[in-house]
Amino acid sequence: MEALIKQYDSELKAIEDAFRELVASEDPAKGIFHASEIHENRQKKNIAEVNRQFAVNRRNRLRMEAEPF
Repeated sequence: MEALIKQYDSELKAIEDAFRELVASEDPAKGIFHASEIHENRQKKNIAEVNRQFAVNRRNRLRMEAEPF
C-alpha cells in the first residue's frame, strides 16, 4: 500500500512538472497557447489525487481493522 501511495506521489510530481513546462512554453505574443493540454493535465492531476487519497484511506482503514481501539 505504501508503494502505491509513493507511486501516486511521483506521478503527481511528474504531472506538476509537465504543467510547469506547458505554462512556460506558452507565448501569447506569438499566439502559442496550450489550453487543451493544460486542461488535460489538470484532469490527470485530479484523477491522480483522488486515486492517492483512496489509497491513503484504504491503508488507514486496514490499519484500524488490524489494530482496533
